[in-house]
Amino acid sequence: ELKPELAAPGGNILSTGDGSSTYVWMSGTSMASPFVTGSAALLMQWGIVDGRDPFLYGEKIKAYLRRGARHLPGYSQWPNPELGFGTLCLSDSIPI
Repeated sequence: ELKPELAAPGGNILSTGDGSSTYVWMSGTSMASPFVTGSAALLMQWGIVDGRDPFLYGEKIKAYLRRGARHLPGYSQWPNPELGFGTLCLSDSIPI
């Protein structure tokens, strides 16, 4: 199976620090994961809670996110080993 499946923002993300009133710039997969998780949660809201896809499950969420992933310029092959199917784009992932 291709990994990664898609890319999400993970570089120079402003996030909370050790204290409740501090913010720090961080990079890495721990910064990208919340973007994907939040997107999955919003898809579940759209599908299950709002009744548009009551049988939405993990594999279907992945399929929706892969289908909506945007291609970046400079790459000729999709999917590819660096970005998978492309960059996360929730608005393009939600079926209309």
